[in-house]
Amino acid sequence: MTRLIYSRNWPRIARLLVVLILICYIAAVVVVAQWLDDLSDPFVQYTSAFVLVQFSVLTAIGLLLIVGKLMRVKWEWRRASRVRKLEELLAAADAEAAALEAARRWPEEFLTVVNSTLQSIRGSERKRVIRLLEASALYPSLLKQTLSRNPDRAIRAITLLGQLDTPEARAAVARGLQHPAETIRQAARKAIMQGNDPAAQRKLLDEFPRLPAWQRLIIFHFAPSEAALLPQFVAEALQSEDENRILIALELVLTRQRFLPCVLPLRLARAENAEVRIKFFKALRFLRLEADVMKALQLGLGDADWRVRAMAAQACGQFRAAALAERLLGMCRTFENPAEAAHAARALAALGGEGWLRLQEVANSETDQARQIATEAVERHMLGGAA
Repeated sequence: MTRLIYSRNWPRIARLLVVLILICYIAAVVVVAQWLDDLSDPFVQYTSAFVLVQFSVLTAIGLLLIVGKLMRVKWEWRRASRVRKLEELLAAADAEAAALEAARRWPEEFLTVVNSTLQSIRGSERKRVIRLLEASALYPSLLKQTLSRNPDRAIRAITLLGQLDTPEARAAVARGLQHPAETIRQAARKAIMQGNDPAAQRKLLDEFPRLPAWQRLIIFHFAPSEAALLPQFVAEALQSEDENRILIALELVLTRQRFLPCVLPLRLARAENAEVRIKFFKALRFLRLEADVMKALQLGLGDADWRVRAMAAQACGQFRAAALAERLLGMCRTFENPAEAAHAARALAALGGEGWLRLQEVANSETDQARQIATEAVERHMLGGAA
């Protein structure tokens, strides 16, 4: 039944079934109406037949639901019993033969138990469970299921194989990237990023420009912490002339929120794309700038786009750029967008000293909006808020 539902012909089959059910329903009404030939009025005859057929159908559906529920409860009880048995066999170090026999008898339960086990154990026990999976008769079919039309089976296969470190498993997971269903392709990307195949991970990173932003964001969270892969990708992307690659590299840095020993070119602070300039200043504290940071901050504070100026002001607070306090103070008094002034005010609050005193002056003077922004920054700083 599952194979039928996920076949390419299922839409046609479903429409055909609906037509057949309607024909059978109408035929049943006509047959019952013929049995009620004692009724002289045809309207009453067919109305009564319709009511009788409808009542019979609803009664049959109700009985089927009750029987189905009882069978489902019994099936789940048996399945839970088999799962407990498999868990005991996998936990016993000397029951490998019995576990393989149980896998042959109860393949679905075995894969379920192995999947949950691999996600919760580490070390030698994990390796033993992986060996059992590879030795089972299910392993060859699991390699083929990454392209299954059944999404549950395909995702389960990809999840399991992604935890194995064999060439066949890696190839099977890579084939999942060619699946027509986006959810399964996304599961394959996740498995690759969480796996131990640097070549496949690098290839996936290089293909990120073709992915939608929301998919990249999800995969970024599964990016490996391996020492060489991410810095190499980010460094090469930042040195390239491809704006998409640069933006993706900066997004990756911002998502990870960790320092990477990669050189950040100062030319990105002058990029034509405003998004590149915005992310440049947001990611500045997580990368190694090739030039003096004060020069970059001055460029940002003088940018034509208020969003870039706002992020540069935020970076001034993070780097404690006291030399730019006067420029930040001017942004608090004259601004294109309140967000720009808010970041400048918070940066002044973080600087302390003369910047803090000047910010308090703004809070007690200037325009209503400037006072409100400065007062909020002062209060936030006194309550321990970040710059």
